[in-house]
Amino acid sequence: MENLISVVIPVYNSERSLDMLCRRLDRVLCRRDGDYEIILVDDGSSDESYGEMCRLHECDKRVKAIRLKGNYGQQNAVMCGLNFSKGDCVITMDDDLQHPPEELEKLLNKLDEGYDIVYGIPDEIMYPSYRRLGVKVRDLLFERMPGKPPGIKVSSFRVMKRWLVREIIKDKSHFVYISALIFKRAVNAVNISVRYDARKYGASNYNLVKLAILFFKLFINYSLPVTLFKASKQPQFEVGEMKF
Repeated sequence: MENLISVVIPVYNSERSLDMLCRRLDRVLCRRDGDYEIILVDDGSSDESYGEMCRLHECDKRVKAIRLKGNYGQQNAVMCGLNFSKGDCVITMDDDLQHPPEELEKLLNKLDEGYDIVYGIPDEIMYPSYRRLGVKVRDLLFERMPGKPPGIKVSSFRVMKRWLVREIIKDKSHFVYISALIFKRAVNAVNISVRYDARKYGASNYNLVKLAILFFKLFINYSLPVTLFKASKQPQFEVGEMKF
């Protein structure tokens, strides 16, 4: 279908936010030409997230639900959603309402100017101090990566063209970091300042230890000429159930 927009959202223990998130996305995306799909990927939640995803699917078949067999991590869950997406452009965003759907219009309009990918960067940092430190460390790591356009910052709130998604999903290594895979291609990237909101429900799934492990793997896999974790034969993700 022409002018189809795919929204890929990794889900972890977010049953309370999903209904509001999908309703707000519908209000925004219905104002544009064409149709949309929302692909929710449950990454081993311990609450009733998948049940809520199935309920949303029954109410609106444009909402697709995927439950992974375990907890593979946010990046791997996004990779799963990208593999099942069909849109001419693909949005990725978080499940916790910190990425306001109303800001998507800015990203989509910027993509229409001819960019391959648009990153929504917060105009005000809403994270706790250790997460702000983590963002700085991540940005420093990305500055070492060959191919990254100068001055570009990354976030999980982004919109990209279909050709770029096709290239990303060619990678089958177990350790996944989507933006690192993006910058292995020559891309016309841009940042745009957007509003981020405070988390409405629950707490972040990241802590200082998890961030340190993530950034170590990112450094080893994408900043050095070695492939320690890429040698793993483990799958990126395994689908347990899905409603399409």
